[in-house]
Amino acid sequence: MNDLTSLSKMFNESTPETQSEIVEEVYQKITYVNPLAPICDQINQNQVRVCPKCGKSHFILYGKKKDIQNYYCKSCGRYFSEFSGTTISYIKKKDKLKAYIILMLSGSGILVCAIAMKISVQTSFDWRHKILSSLGHYVPEHYSGISEMMSVEVRFSRKGQGAKIKKMGQKGKITDPSTNKKAETIQKGAYKPLSLVAISDRTRNFEITIVQQGKLEEKSLNEQIGKKLNKVKKLCLVDNMILKQFAGKKKISYYIKKTDRKVKGCNKFYHTENIQEKYNKLNSFMDRFNGVSSSYLQNYLYWYMMLDHILHRIDSSSVLIEKSISINNGKEHYKKCKMFV
Repeated sequence: MNDLTSLSKMFNESTPETQSEIVEEVYQKITYVNPLAPICDQINQNQVRVCPKCGKSHFILYGKKKDIQNYYCKSCGRYFSEFSGTTISYIKKKDKLKAYIILMLSGSGILVCAIAMKISVQTSFDWRHKILSSLGHYVPEHYSGISEMMSVEVRFSRKGQGAKIKKMGQKGKITDPSTNKKAETIQKGAYKPLSLVAISDRTRNFEITIVQQGKLEEKSLNEQIGKKLNKVKKLCLVDNMILKQFAGKKKISYYIKKTDRKVKGCNKFYHTENIQEKYNKLNSFMDRFNGVSSSYLQNYLYWYMMLDHILHRIDSSSVLIEKSISINNGKEHYKKCKMFV
């Protein structure tokens, strides 16, 4: 009782500004407002919400909990919320998510984001890849007209995985002297470079994707992007034998610009300058991370592709989080995003 009396006396003697701050803090403790409510409303206006279990839209509203709308599916009997099945369904501090994305977009690393948001480094890492893994849903489904394609090889990396293999007392060292595991994995081809393919058309559609580990093969290339090129009329290529074989089997007319020859007529429109510029900008974008594990490289490629599409928007953090949480099966994308494990 004395504590309550002294607290009341201290509150009454405080300045009006201090009293307002105390009231606001107490109010926030006892109430909850969904920090992503405007984004959820925007998603509901743009697309039909479906049950994350059966994929049907035969459901009814089932009240709200902490300002988050709940639903009941009449088809399968499942109860779900606005965030069920999305990549952020189990994130507790959703009110910090937008500020976290702003730090991501500004180029802050995982540690810096963790300190600024007062979360653990592991949580910061998980948030980043939960958001990025769902962005693969927005990769273009097809290309048309004049398109450009190039292939590159990048070094395979196991950055950050050394400590998980065996504690050696030296960060990043993954060689076990007793078994020489690193030498064995090299012999098995586990450190072969990654084959990336970049493709774009003249309507801002583009993607950079990992096709396979090791030398690029026509079969793997056809499985990854073959169906996307059915509407392409002319394919501009870099001088690569596999790409030429791929275009030939797809029966797509292709053109390779020769640097030592003068370009005449309509051939001046056939080049790979656009996609090469995209790839050069990708290298500048990746420099800030000081290397990326190959297991998560595709997530960063999704990030770069999405940034290219939303740079013209003012509030890019809102766009990024809207793109992420509007995927009904985003949680499954996050589970499958890690490669080469």
